[in-house]
Amino acid sequence: MRVVYFPRPGPADVLQVTERPTPTPEPGEVLVRVRAAGVNRADVLQRLGHYPAPDGAPVDVPGLEFAGEVAALGAGVDEWAVGDRVFGITAGGAYAEFLRAHAGTVAAVPDGLDWGSAAAVPEAVVTAYDALVTQGGLRGGERVVITAVGSGVGLAALQVTLAVGGIPFGTTRTADKLERARGLGLEHGLV
Repeated sequence: MRVVYFPRPGPADVLQVTERPTPTPEPGEVLVRVRAAGVNRADVLQRLGHYPAPDGAPVDVPGLEFAGEVAALGAGVDEWAVGDRVFGITAGGAYAEFLRAHAGTVAAVPDGLDWGSAAAVPEAVVTAYDALVTQGGLRGGERVVITAVGSGVGLAALQVTLAVGGIPFGTTRTADKLERARGLGLEHGLV
């Protein structure tokens, strides 16, 4: 399989394409044929040599977010079928044609969501949803202050807040970021 890797830390032009063996899913895992991978700050920092890969993740292949099709099933996996459209977060290595993921850590890509959009969702949206709804118990009518509302997670938090029926207030360092957030539904904010 092809992977995008960096032979040494550096700017984007250190990225190269090479061949690596296609992984085989272990019990409880799925093999995903990656159709798109997100690019986020952690990937850039890893490439620059400022963010070490977590244990078990490739040290030279970035990529935390992915979207693709289930290509193979490990033993004991019955909640997915070959060909299912899935997306998720991994510890690294999503800049590859295939990756292994635990079957319980992928989710079905919603109908109508293209590969690129699906790959851009997991890190920011899952982080925002977990913080606001799962951990914070956000309910409709509650007020939420979103710091760094113009960031990826901040914009996702804005959208999650609105979807739940909350009332968002955003802060950011620049007026253009505040305007971008207003374009997604933010009514009140502060630079």
